[in-house]
Amino acid sequence: MATPCSRRPCCVLLLAFLLAISALAQMQEQEDGPLDSSLPEGVTVRSIINKFAAQEEIYKQAREHYTYRQVVRMQTLDDRGFPDGEYDDTFDVTFNDQGERVTKQVSQPRDTLKRIRVTPEDIDDIRNRLPFVLTTDEIPDYNIRYRGQQTTSGTHAYVFDISPKAMEENRRYFEGRIWVDANQYQIVKSAGKAVPDIYNQNGENLFPSFTTYRELVDGKYWFPSYTKSDDYLHFSTDSVHVIETVDYINYKRFGAESRIIFDGKQVGSDEPQRSRDQRNGANQQPSPQSQYPGENNRPEGNAPPPNRQPTAPTENSRVPQQPVNPPPQPAQYVQQALMSLEQEISDVITKKEVSILNRILTDDYQLISANGDSESKFDFLSDVQKGRAGRFGQPENMQVQVNGDRATVIGEREESIPIDRNRVQTARVRFTDTFVRRAGEWFLAQTKEAAARR
Repeated sequence: MATPCSRRPCCVLLLAFLLAISALAQMQEQEDGPLDSSLPEGVTVRSIINKFAAQEEIYKQAREHYTYRQVVRMQTLDDRGFPDGEYDDTFDVTFNDQGERVTKQVSQPRDTLKRIRVTPEDIDDIRNRLPFVLTTDEIPDYNIRYRGQQTTSGTHAYVFDISPKAMEENRRYFEGRIWVDANQYQIVKSAGKAVPDIYNQNGENLFPSFTTYRELVDGKYWFPSYTKSDDYLHFSTDSVHVIETVDYINYKRFGAESRIIFDGKQVGSDEPQRSRDQRNGANQQPSPQSQYPGENNRPEGNAPPPNRQPTAPTENSRVPQQPVNPPPQPAQYVQQALMSLEQEISDVITKKEVSILNRILTDDYQLISANGDSESKFDFLSDVQKGRAGRFGQPENMQVQVNGDRATVIGEREESIPIDRNRVQTARVRFTDTFVRRAGEWFLAQTKEAAARR
Protein backbone atom coordinates (compact mmCIF):
# COMPACT_ATOMS: atom_id res chain seq x y z
CA MET A 1 0.00 0.00 0.00
CA ALA A 2 1.14 3.57 -0.63
CA THR A 3 1.94 5.85 2.31
CA PRO A 4 1.70 9.65 2.31
CA CYS A 5 4.87 11.58 1.54
CA SER A 6 5.61 14.93 3.14
CA ARG A 7 3.77 17.73 1.31
CA ARG A 8 3.07 15.47 -1.66
CA PRO A 9 0.71 12.55 -2.35
CA CYS A 10 2.27 9.16 -2.82
CA CYS A 11 1.48 7.49 -6.08
CA VAL A 12 1.22 3.89 -6.99
CA LEU A 13 2.63 3.79 -10.47
CA LEU A 14 1.85 0.83 -12.44
CA LEU A 15 4.08 0.40 -15.41
CA ALA A 16 7.01 1.85 -17.17
CA PHE A 17 8.24 1.69 -20.69
CA LEU A 18 11.26 2.46 -22.87
CA LEU A 19 11.18 6.09 -23.93
CA ALA A 20 13.32 5.27 -26.93
CA ILE A 21 10.48 3.37 -28.61
CA SER A 22 7.60 5.67 -27.71
CA ALA A 23 7.89 7.32 -31.13
CA LEU A 24 7.46 3.90 -32.75
CA ALA A 25 4.37 3.27 -30.62
CA GLN A 26 2.84 6.57 -31.72
CA MET A 27 3.60 5.76 -35.33
CA GLN A 28 1.84 2.40 -35.00
CA GLU A 29 -1.17 4.06 -33.38
CA GLN A 30 -1.43 6.40 -36.33
CA GLU A 31 -1.66 3.37 -38.60
CA ASP A 32 -4.95 2.29 -36.99
CA GLY A 33 -7.77 2.43 -39.49
CA PRO A 34 -11.28 3.73 -38.87
CA LEU A 35 -13.53 1.66 -36.61
CA ASP A 36 -16.19 -0.21 -38.61
CA SER A 37 -19.13 -0.99 -36.30
CA SER A 38 -20.62 -3.67 -38.57
CA LEU A 39 -20.93 -7.24 -37.32
CA PRO A 40 -18.37 -9.81 -38.52
CA GLU A 41 -19.29 -11.96 -41.49
CA GLY A 42 -19.47 -15.72 -41.24
CA VAL A 43 -18.82 -15.86 -37.49
CA THR A 44 -20.80 -14.86 -34.42
CA VAL A 45 -19.54 -12.45 -31.79
CA ARG A 46 -20.09 -15.15 -29.18
CA SER A 47 -17.88 -17.55 -31.12
CA ILE A 48 -15.10 -14.95 -31.41
CA ILE A 49 -15.13 -14.46 -27.63
CA ASN A 50 -15.01 -18.19 -26.99
CA LYS A 51 -12.16 -18.66 -29.44
CA PHE A 52 -9.91 -15.85 -28.26
CA ALA A 53 -10.49 -16.85 -24.61
CA ALA A 54 -9.35 -20.39 -25.47
CA GLN A 55 -6.30 -18.98 -27.28
CA GLU A 56 -5.51 -16.84 -24.23
CA GLU A 57 -5.39 -19.98 -22.09
CA ILE A 58 -2.87 -21.47 -24.51
CA TYR A 59 -0.88 -18.22 -24.51
CA LYS A 60 -0.89 -18.11 -20.71
CA GLN A 61 0.46 -21.66 -20.44
CA ALA A 62 3.00 -21.19 -23.24
CA ARG A 63 4.52 -18.04 -21.75
CA GLU A 64 5.24 -19.99 -18.55
CA HIS A 65 7.76 -21.99 -20.63
CA TYR A 66 9.68 -18.97 -21.93
CA THR A 67 12.46 -16.85 -20.50
CA TYR A 68 12.66 -13.15 -21.30
CA ARG A 69 13.98 -9.82 -20.05
CA GLN A 70 11.73 -6.98 -18.97
CA VAL A 71 13.10 -3.41 -19.07
CA VAL A 72 11.11 -0.78 -17.18
CA ARG A 73 11.62 2.99 -17.38
CA MET A 74 9.55 5.79 -15.94
CA GLN A 75 9.77 9.58 -15.87
CA THR A 76 7.75 12.31 -14.22
CA LEU A 77 7.58 15.65 -16.03
CA ASP A 78 7.26 19.11 -14.51
CA ASP A 79 4.92 21.86 -15.76
CA ARG A 80 7.43 22.82 -18.45
CA GLY A 81 7.63 19.25 -19.77
CA PHE A 82 11.13 18.58 -18.38
CA PRO A 83 11.92 15.34 -16.45
CA ASP A 84 12.12 15.89 -12.68
CA GLY A 85 12.45 12.25 -11.64
CA GLU A 86 13.19 8.83 -13.11
CA TYR A 87 12.87 5.16 -12.27
CA ASP A 88 14.67 2.33 -14.13
CA ASP A 89 14.48 -1.39 -13.48
CA THR A 90 15.61 -4.45 -15.47
CA PHE A 91 14.94 -8.06 -14.51
CA ASP A 92 15.03 -11.48 -16.14
CA VAL A 93 12.23 -14.02 -15.94
CA THR A 94 14.03 -17.36 -16.04
CA PHE A 95 14.32 -20.79 -14.35
CA ASN A 96 16.59 -22.06 -11.59
CA ASP A 97 18.48 -25.37 -11.48
CA GLN A 98 15.36 -27.16 -10.25
CA GLY A 99 13.35 -25.90 -13.23
CA GLU A 100 11.35 -23.46 -11.08
CA ARG A 101 10.31 -20.15 -12.59
CA VAL A 102 12.08 -17.21 -10.90
CA THR A 103 12.59 -13.49 -11.40
CA LYS A 104 16.20 -12.29 -11.19
CA GLN A 105 17.12 -8.66 -10.77
CA VAL A 106 19.71 -7.65 -13.39
CA SER A 107 20.74 -4.55 -11.42
CA GLN A 108 19.47 -2.49 -8.55
CA PRO A 109 16.60 -0.19 -9.60
CA ARG A 110 17.58 3.46 -10.06
CA ASP A 111 15.03 5.69 -8.38
CA THR A 112 15.18 9.51 -8.40
CA LEU A 113 11.42 10.05 -8.21
CA LYS A 114 10.47 12.85 -5.82
CA ARG A 115 6.73 13.43 -6.26
CA ILE A 116 5.65 9.81 -6.50
CA ARG A 117 6.91 6.44 -5.40
CA VAL A 118 6.70 2.94 -6.84
CA THR A 119 4.91 0.46 -4.57
CA PRO A 120 4.53 -3.33 -4.48
CA GLU A 121 1.18 -2.96 -6.26
CA ASP A 122 2.96 -1.22 -9.12
CA ILE A 123 5.55 -3.97 -9.38
CA ASP A 124 2.85 -6.64 -9.34
CA ASP A 125 0.95 -4.86 -12.13
CA ILE A 126 4.12 -4.41 -14.19
CA ARG A 127 5.03 -8.09 -13.96
CA ASN A 128 1.59 -9.72 -14.02
CA ARG A 129 -1.11 -7.40 -15.37
CA LEU A 130 0.27 -5.29 -18.20
CA PRO A 131 0.03 -8.17 -20.66
CA PHE A 132 -3.73 -8.41 -20.02
CA VAL A 133 -4.94 -12.01 -20.29
CA LEU A 134 -8.62 -12.97 -20.58
CA THR A 135 -9.11 -16.73 -20.44
CA THR A 136 -12.32 -18.75 -20.49
CA ASP A 137 -12.33 -18.99 -16.68
CA GLU A 138 -12.16 -15.19 -16.37
CA ILE A 139 -14.89 -14.33 -18.89
CA PRO A 140 -17.72 -14.50 -16.28
CA ASP A 141 -16.00 -11.70 -14.34
CA TYR A 142 -16.18 -9.18 -17.20
CA ASN A 143 -18.66 -7.32 -19.36
CA ILE A 144 -17.51 -7.86 -22.95
CA ARG A 145 -19.03 -5.66 -25.64
CA TYR A 146 -18.30 -5.97 -29.35
CA ARG A 147 -17.48 -2.58 -30.89
CA GLY A 148 -16.56 -3.37 -34.48
CA GLN A 149 -13.64 -4.12 -36.77
CA GLN A 150 -10.44 -2.14 -37.23
CA THR A 151 -7.03 -2.41 -38.82
CA THR A 152 -4.26 -1.96 -36.25
CA SER A 153 -0.58 -2.10 -37.29
CA GLY A 154 -1.59 -3.87 -40.50
CA THR A 155 -3.70 -6.51 -38.71
CA HIS A 156 -7.45 -6.87 -39.31
CA ALA A 157 -8.90 -7.15 -35.82
CA TYR A 158 -12.20 -7.40 -33.94
CA VAL A 159 -12.54 -4.75 -31.23
CA PHE A 160 -14.07 -5.36 -27.78
CA ASP A 161 -14.56 -3.16 -24.72
CA ILE A 162 -13.85 -4.89 -21.40
CA SER A 163 -14.94 -3.90 -17.89
CA PRO A 164 -15.29 -5.85 -14.62
CA LYS A 165 -18.83 -6.73 -13.56
CA ALA A 166 -17.90 -6.31 -9.92
CA MET A 167 -14.68 -5.83 -7.97
CA GLU A 168 -13.71 -8.17 -5.17
CA GLU A 169 -11.60 -6.78 -2.37
CA ASN A 170 -7.83 -7.17 -2.83
CA ARG A 171 -8.18 -8.23 -6.46
CA ARG A 172 -6.95 -6.34 -9.51
CA TYR A 173 -8.84 -6.09 -12.82
CA PHE A 174 -8.45 -4.63 -16.31
CA GLU A 175 -10.74 -2.01 -17.84
CA GLY A 176 -10.32 -0.91 -21.43
CA ARG A 177 -10.27 -2.20 -25.00
CA ILE A 178 -8.73 -5.20 -26.75
CA TRP A 179 -8.03 -5.97 -30.41
CA VAL A 180 -8.38 -9.62 -31.53
CA ASP A 181 -6.73 -10.86 -34.73
CA ALA A 182 -9.51 -11.83 -37.14
CA ASN A 183 -7.65 -14.90 -38.43
CA GLN A 184 -5.86 -16.36 -35.42
CA TYR A 185 -8.29 -15.16 -32.72
CA GLN A 186 -5.50 -13.92 -30.46
CA ILE A 187 -5.27 -10.59 -28.66
CA VAL A 188 -2.72 -8.45 -30.48
CA LYS A 189 -3.23 -5.19 -28.61
CA SER A 190 -4.84 -3.93 -25.40
CA ALA A 191 -5.40 -0.41 -24.10
CA GLY A 192 -6.77 0.54 -20.69
CA LYS A 193 -5.73 0.48 -17.07
CA ALA A 194 -5.55 -1.70 -14.00
CA VAL A 195 -8.44 -1.04 -11.63
CA PRO A 196 -9.43 -0.06 -9.05
CA ASP A 197 -7.44 2.97 -7.92
CA ILE A 198 -6.82 2.67 -4.19
CA TYR A 199 -7.85 5.27 -1.62
CA ASN A 200 -7.44 4.58 2.10
CA GLN A 201 -5.89 5.92 5.28
CA ASN A 202 -2.42 5.16 3.92
CA GLY A 203 -2.75 7.48 0.93
CA GLU A 204 -3.79 7.50 -2.71
CA ASN A 205 -2.69 4.77 -5.12
CA LEU A 206 -3.44 5.82 -8.68
CA PHE A 207 -2.70 3.88 -11.84
CA PRO A 208 -2.12 5.27 -15.34
CA SER A 209 -3.69 4.08 -18.57
CA PHE A 210 -1.47 2.04 -20.90
CA THR A 211 -1.30 0.36 -24.29
CA THR A 212 0.36 -3.02 -24.78
CA TYR A 213 1.37 -4.38 -28.18
CA ARG A 214 2.09 -8.03 -28.87
CA GLU A 215 4.35 -9.72 -31.42
CA LEU A 216 4.39 -13.23 -32.87
CA VAL A 217 7.01 -15.45 -31.19
CA ASP A 218 8.15 -18.74 -32.73
CA GLY A 219 5.36 -18.39 -35.28
CA LYS A 220 2.78 -19.51 -32.67
CA TYR A 221 2.19 -17.16 -29.76
CA TRP A 222 1.37 -13.46 -29.59
CA PHE A 223 3.52 -12.36 -26.63
CA PRO A 224 3.77 -8.74 -25.36
CA SER A 225 6.60 -6.80 -27.00
CA TYR A 226 6.18 -3.41 -25.31
CA THR A 227 3.85 -1.29 -23.26
CA LYS A 228 3.62 2.47 -23.14
CA SER A 229 1.87 5.12 -21.07
CA ASP A 230 1.62 8.90 -21.22
CA ASP A 231 -0.89 9.97 -18.60
CA TYR A 232 -1.68 12.36 -15.75
CA LEU A 233 -2.32 11.04 -12.24
CA HIS A 234 -4.72 13.42 -10.48
CA PHE A 235 -4.15 13.32 -6.74
CA SER A 236 -6.12 15.37 -4.26
CA THR A 237 -3.30 17.92 -3.90
CA ASP A 238 -1.40 17.62 -7.17
CA SER A 239 -1.42 16.21 -10.71
CA VAL A 240 1.64 14.34 -11.92
CA HIS A 241 2.52 13.80 -15.58
CA VAL A 242 4.01 10.32 -16.04
CA ILE A 243 5.64 8.72 -19.07
CA GLU A 244 6.40 5.04 -18.80
CA THR A 245 7.64 2.23 -21.02
CA VAL A 246 8.11 -1.51 -20.60
CA ASP A 247 10.08 -3.51 -23.15
CA TYR A 248 9.95 -7.33 -23.34
CA ILE A 249 12.99 -8.80 -25.12
CA ASN A 250 14.89 -12.05 -25.75
CA TYR A 251 12.04 -14.54 -25.61
CA LYS A 252 13.56 -18.05 -25.47
CA ARG A 253 11.85 -21.38 -25.00
CA PHE A 254 13.08 -23.14 -21.83
CA GLY A 255 13.73 -26.87 -22.03
CA ALA A 256 13.52 -29.04 -25.13
CA GLU A 257 11.13 -31.49 -23.47
CA SER A 258 8.54 -29.01 -22.19
CA ARG A 259 5.09 -29.26 -23.78
CA ILE A 260 2.04 -27.03 -23.77
CA ILE A 261 -1.14 -29.04 -23.16
CA PHE A 262 -4.56 -27.49 -23.73
CA ASP A 263 -7.91 -29.27 -23.84
CA GLY A 264 -6.20 -32.66 -24.03
CA LYS A 265 -3.97 -31.68 -26.95
CA GLN A 266 -0.33 -30.75 -27.22
CA VAL A 267 -0.11 -27.30 -28.76
CA GLY A 268 1.75 -27.47 -32.05
CA SER A 269 0.76 -31.10 -32.61
CA ASP A 270 -2.37 -32.57 -34.19
CA GLU A 271 -2.12 -35.71 -32.07
CA PRO A 272 -4.12 -35.77 -28.81
CA GLN A 273 -2.40 -36.87 -25.61
CA ARG A 274 -3.26 -40.52 -25.01
CA SER A 275 -3.20 -42.81 -22.04
CA ARG A 276 -0.49 -45.45 -21.71
CA ASP A 277 -2.63 -48.35 -22.96
CA GLN A 278 -3.67 -46.33 -26.03
CA ARG A 279 -0.05 -45.53 -26.83
CA ASN A 280 0.66 -49.25 -26.61
CA GLY A 281 -1.79 -50.01 -29.39
CA ALA A 282 -5.23 -50.30 -27.82
CA ASN A 283 -8.10 -49.61 -30.18
CA GLN A 284 -9.41 -46.08 -30.04
CA GLN A 285 -12.61 -44.70 -31.46
CA PRO A 286 -12.20 -41.41 -33.30
CA SER A 287 -13.64 -38.42 -31.49
CA PRO A 288 -16.99 -37.38 -32.97
CA GLN A 289 -17.02 -34.43 -35.31
CA SER A 290 -19.56 -31.74 -34.75
CA GLN A 291 -22.43 -32.22 -37.20
CA TYR A 292 -24.75 -29.37 -36.34
CA PRO A 293 -25.76 -27.03 -39.16
CA GLY A 294 -23.07 -25.07 -40.88
CA GLU A 295 -20.24 -26.28 -38.63
CA ASN A 296 -18.20 -27.89 -41.37
CA ASN A 297 -18.38 -24.69 -43.41
CA ARG A 298 -17.48 -22.26 -40.64
CA PRO A 299 -14.50 -20.17 -41.64
CA GLU A 300 -13.64 -19.48 -38.00
CA GLY A 301 -13.35 -23.14 -37.02
CA ASN A 302 -10.37 -25.42 -37.36
CA ALA A 303 -10.33 -27.11 -40.76
CA PRO A 304 -10.78 -30.91 -40.73
CA PRO A 305 -7.68 -33.05 -41.31
CA PRO A 306 -6.71 -33.25 -45.01
CA ASN A 307 -7.46 -36.95 -45.22
CA ARG A 308 -11.01 -36.57 -43.92
CA GLN A 309 -13.53 -37.04 -46.73
CA PRO A 310 -16.79 -35.10 -46.58
CA THR A 311 -19.84 -37.16 -45.75
CA ALA A 312 -22.31 -37.54 -48.59
CA PRO A 313 -25.72 -36.10 -47.77
CA THR A 314 -28.47 -38.56 -46.92
CA GLU A 315 -32.15 -38.32 -46.14
CA ASN A 316 -31.25 -38.03 -42.46
CA SER A 317 -28.45 -35.50 -42.95
CA ARG A 318 -30.52 -32.79 -41.29
CA VAL A 319 -30.61 -34.79 -38.03
CA PRO A 320 -27.31 -33.91 -36.32
CA GLN A 321 -25.18 -36.46 -34.52
CA GLN A 322 -25.02 -35.17 -30.97
CA PRO A 323 -21.44 -34.01 -30.32
CA VAL A 324 -19.79 -34.39 -26.93
CA ASN A 325 -20.14 -31.30 -24.77
CA PRO A 326 -17.36 -30.01 -22.53
CA PRO A 327 -18.17 -29.58 -18.81
CA PRO A 328 -21.01 -27.16 -17.98
CA GLN A 329 -20.15 -23.47 -17.90
CA PRO A 330 -20.78 -21.23 -14.88
CA ALA A 331 -24.43 -20.14 -14.78
CA GLN A 332 -23.46 -16.47 -14.64
CA TYR A 333 -21.44 -16.81 -17.85
CA VAL A 334 -24.23 -18.73 -19.63
CA GLN A 335 -26.78 -16.09 -18.73
CA GLN A 336 -24.56 -13.28 -19.98
CA ALA A 337 -23.65 -15.19 -23.15
CA LEU A 338 -27.28 -15.91 -24.03
CA MET A 339 -28.40 -12.33 -23.43
CA SER A 340 -25.56 -11.14 -25.69
CA LEU A 341 -26.59 -13.74 -28.26
CA GLU A 342 -30.19 -12.46 -28.18
CA GLN A 343 -28.93 -8.95 -28.95
CA GLU A 344 -26.84 -10.33 -31.79
CA ILE A 345 -29.83 -12.24 -33.23
CA SER A 346 -31.91 -9.05 -33.35
CA ASP A 347 -29.04 -7.23 -35.09
CA VAL A 348 -28.42 -9.88 -37.74
CA ILE A 349 -32.14 -10.16 -38.56
CA THR A 350 -32.44 -6.40 -38.99
CA LYS A 351 -29.25 -6.28 -41.10
CA LYS A 352 -30.23 -9.39 -43.09
CA GLU A 353 -27.01 -11.21 -42.13
CA VAL A 354 -28.36 -14.58 -43.25
CA SER A 355 -24.99 -16.40 -43.16
CA ILE A 356 -24.53 -15.58 -39.47
CA LEU A 357 -28.15 -16.38 -38.60
CA ASN A 358 -27.81 -19.74 -40.37
CA ARG A 359 -25.05 -20.67 -37.95
CA ILE A 360 -26.99 -19.60 -34.87
CA LEU A 361 -30.15 -21.60 -35.66
CA THR A 362 -30.37 -25.38 -35.42
CA ASP A 363 -31.41 -27.21 -38.57
CA ASP A 364 -34.78 -28.10 -37.04
CA TYR A 365 -35.42 -24.57 -35.77
CA GLN A 366 -39.08 -23.50 -35.60
CA LEU A 367 -40.60 -20.04 -35.31
CA ILE A 368 -44.13 -20.14 -33.83
CA SER A 369 -45.84 -16.79 -34.26
CA ALA A 370 -48.42 -15.19 -31.98
CA ASN A 371 -51.29 -16.48 -34.17
CA GLY A 372 -50.00 -20.06 -33.96
CA ASP A 373 -48.44 -20.29 -37.44
CA SER A 374 -45.21 -22.29 -37.62
CA GLU A 375 -42.23 -21.53 -39.86
CA SER A 376 -39.16 -23.67 -40.49
CA LYS A 377 -35.59 -22.46 -40.34
CA PHE A 378 -35.18 -22.27 -44.09
CA ASP A 379 -38.47 -20.43 -44.62
CA PHE A 380 -37.45 -17.96 -41.90
CA LEU A 381 -34.00 -17.42 -43.48
CA SER A 382 -35.72 -16.74 -46.79
CA ASP A 383 -37.98 -14.15 -45.13
CA VAL A 384 -34.96 -12.47 -43.53
CA GLN A 385 -33.04 -12.39 -46.81
CA LYS A 386 -35.97 -10.87 -48.69
CA GLY A 387 -36.79 -8.34 -45.96
CA ARG A 388 -40.13 -9.94 -45.07
CA ALA A 389 -39.01 -10.57 -41.48
CA GLY A 390 -38.74 -6.83 -40.91
CA ARG A 391 -36.74 -5.15 -38.16
CA PHE A 392 -36.23 -6.51 -34.66
CA GLY A 393 -35.66 -4.11 -31.78
CA GLN A 394 -33.19 -4.89 -29.00
CA PRO A 395 -34.51 -7.45 -26.48
CA GLU A 396 -35.61 -6.13 -23.09
CA ASN A 397 -36.60 -7.51 -19.68
CA MET A 398 -34.81 -10.78 -20.36
CA GLN A 399 -34.92 -13.72 -17.97
CA VAL A 400 -32.64 -16.73 -18.49
CA GLN A 401 -33.25 -20.24 -17.16
CA VAL A 402 -30.51 -22.83 -17.62
CA ASN A 403 -31.01 -26.57 -17.26
CA GLY A 404 -27.84 -28.40 -18.24
CA ASP A 405 -27.41 -28.22 -22.01
CA ARG A 406 -30.76 -26.53 -22.57
CA ALA A 407 -31.74 -22.98 -21.73
CA THR A 408 -34.74 -20.69 -22.12
CA VAL A 409 -34.67 -16.93 -22.60
CA ILE A 410 -37.91 -14.98 -22.07
CA GLY A 411 -38.07 -11.33 -23.02
CA GLU A 412 -39.79 -8.60 -25.01
CA ARG A 413 -38.94 -6.60 -28.13
CA GLU A 414 -40.56 -4.46 -30.78
CA GLU A 415 -40.92 -5.97 -34.25
CA SER A 416 -41.70 -3.95 -37.37
CA ILE A 417 -43.10 -6.12 -40.16
CA PRO A 418 -43.77 -4.78 -43.68
CA ILE A 419 -47.41 -5.16 -44.75
CA ASP A 420 -46.87 -3.89 -48.28
CA ARG A 421 -44.50 -1.54 -50.03
CA ASN A 422 -45.71 1.49 -48.15
CA ARG A 423 -46.90 0.17 -44.80
CA VAL A 424 -45.12 -1.27 -41.78
CA GLN A 425 -46.84 -2.75 -38.76
CA THR A 426 -45.04 -2.39 -35.42
CA ALA A 427 -45.97 -4.46 -32.41
CA ARG A 428 -44.46 -5.30 -29.05
CA VAL A 429 -43.82 -9.04 -28.83
CA ARG A 430 -43.08 -11.34 -25.92
CA PHE A 431 -40.73 -14.10 -27.01
CA THR A 432 -39.63 -17.41 -25.51
CA ASP A 433 -36.43 -18.73 -27.08
CA THR A 434 -35.18 -22.26 -26.45
CA PHE A 435 -31.44 -22.84 -26.82
CA VAL A 436 -29.43 -26.07 -26.92
CA ARG A 437 -25.72 -26.50 -26.25
CA ARG A 438 -23.70 -28.55 -28.71
CA ALA A 439 -19.92 -28.98 -28.61
CA GLY A 440 -19.73 -26.12 -26.13
CA GLU A 441 -21.73 -23.59 -28.19
CA TRP A 442 -25.32 -22.43 -27.81
CA PHE A 443 -27.78 -22.60 -30.71
CA LEU A 444 -31.36 -21.37 -31.02
CA ALA A 445 -33.78 -24.27 -31.51
CA GLN A 446 -37.21 -22.65 -31.16
CA THR A 447 -38.89 -19.25 -30.86
CA LYS A 448 -42.43 -18.79 -29.57
CA GLU A 449 -44.01 -15.35 -29.83
CA ALA A 450 -47.05 -13.82 -28.17
CA ALA A 451 -48.44 -10.31 -27.92
CA ALA A 452 -46.79 -8.48 -25.04
CA ARG A 453 -49.11 -7.37 -22.28
CA ARG A 454 -49.32 -3.66 -21.73
